[in-house]
Amino acid sequence: MLASASAAQAAVSFVNFGLPSIGPDLRRHFGLSLPELGGILTASLLGSGLALIAAGIAVDRFGARRATFAGAMLAAAGLAAAAGAQSKAVLFVALIASGIGSSVIPVAGAGALFRVYPAARRGWALGVRQMAVPLGGTIASGAMPGLVRIAGVGLAFAVAAGAVAVTGTVFALIPEEDAGPVRVRIERPFRSILEAPGMLRLLLVAALYIVVLQAILSYIVPAARAAGLSAFWAGFTFFAVNVTAMVARLVWGRVADRQEGSRRVRTLVETGIVGAVGGLVFTLALHGGAGLVVPAAVLFGFGALGWNALVYVSAGERTAPELAGRSVATAATVVFLISAICTPPLGALADHAGWDVFWVVTAVLAGLGALAASGLKPETVAP
Repeated sequence: MLASASAAQAAVSFVNFGLPSIGPDLRRHFGLSLPELGGILTASLLGSGLALIAAGIAVDRFGARRATFAGAMLAAAGLAAAAGAQSKAVLFVALIASGIGSSVIPVAGAGALFRVYPAARRGWALGVRQMAVPLGGTIASGAMPGLVRIAGVGLAFAVAAGAVAVTGTVFALIPEEDAGPVRVRIERPFRSILEAPGMLRLLLVAALYIVVLQAILSYIVPAARAAGLSAFWAGFTFFAVNVTAMVARLVWGRVADRQEGSRRVRTLVETGIVGAVGGLVFTLALHGGAGLVVPAAVLFGFGALGWNALVYVSAGERTAPELAGRSVATAATVVFLISAICTPPLGALADHAGWDVFWVVTAVLAGLGALAASGLKPETVAP
């Protein structure tokens, strides 16, 4: 279950978090400004953000297998359309459609892992699944530029379409469809989720942290190039950040599982503190060459890219067990929508204020997220 969920997530993330590695190629091919590039890089995330709650309902109503297979096929079709796109408008719409289809993958995956793993191992399990996000980006950071050199951006999207179709089909065959015991119907489930203790504050923490994460993934390569790094070292920095994200999600997930899973809140605070310090260090390192930029980016990424699984686990554990899946979908909706909405304004900020201001702002946002997380009360961990 964990392996198939992770593989499907990695394939989806091949696009969502791999496109920045070919950002300059997309700008040249489609004639994009920096804010327009930000919109393209997050179009799939926008589609997913709009559809995550509907995806959760579809999984509940039609079963994980059918919903996952249908979503994977729609995602693959959208990527196939992106492969043949000749204009930025068509590319944007195709990527939104792909995101709508792929929205079922994280919902079905999180729900499956909540059923399989007890509270004392959920942080680790969700960390492994979330590790697939930067894993997909890491693979893409090496593969996508090579595919573009072979046959242009269309080939990169075509390969991504095939990966999503294959891994989505395999994952669709795994989830159990047993209905299990009959659960009490809850009226107004999403109102119940939003009224759960600490949920709104948790969503605020996620909203602040996701802006920092998206800034790193979308703009670390342009910032490194603007600082004078070669294409190789800028690409290597992006690669190093993705590897760091994989390690961070495993490490922070393991730490959060300590004390029978009651350490989630403290760990969320710690990720924000590390991210804030790393952001300031990275700002200074951009003036010192690749020898300083890469380790500073690793520190920055270790804090700013390691919190996702903690938010999803905490969201699922703050509600009744029968609402856990939709609670995770609600948190993911905030994450995906904010990530899509914030990226073009972030590009405009970099254009008008410069990279130093840009990265200091992200460091401040990470610190504000840590401050907000410090006011959370520990969740009531369900077995």
